[in-house]
Amino acid sequence: MHGMEEKIKRCILQVLESSAGTRGEGVYLVRLQVKGAASHRKIGVLLDSDAGIRIDQCSFFSRRIREQIETDGEPPELAGEDFDIEVSSPGLGEPIIMPRQYIRHVGRLLLVVFTGDQGDEETMTFRLISVLKSGDTVTALELVPLKNRKKKTGGEPQPFVLALERIVRAVPEVEW
Repeated sequence: MHGMEEKIKRCILQVLESSAGTRGEGVYLVRLQVKGAASHRKIGVLLDSDAGIRIDQCSFFSRRIREQIETDGEPPELAGEDFDIEVSSPGLGEPIIMPRQYIRHVGRLLLVVFTGDQGDEETMTFRLISVLKSGDTVTALELVPLKNRKKKTGGEPQPFVLALERIVRAVPEVEW
């Protein structure tokens, strides 16, 4: 299975590389999952981009990845096999997997589980104001806590910076 996953991953990266500058501008692989037996294999590909991914891009990549896998000669594990490819983009309510995904959620609400100052886990909803980077690496998030409507005391919540290593998990929230 391992060699086959490597092959599929290589095919996906080739497709992303060859479609950069056209439909695949800035698209990157978030996660690859391969399930099922040889008679019916399921390949789940999670793609994202800094601007988000549209449905038509998902079907475009699904076709291109299938072609690439079918024409790629080495290793030939998938040749003649029946396989389904599902290309999707992480939706709201799905935890962020890669730091780069934060970029497309600037301005949105995030439910964040993070390590507090005392080393205990805290959970709060924040609005993501900006993503701080060192070169191309995301290092921290600038967040504003959501105002608690029950408490009338105090002024506006102040933005603060949370280092990426303190974030246990973050889930983009739907706004009502």
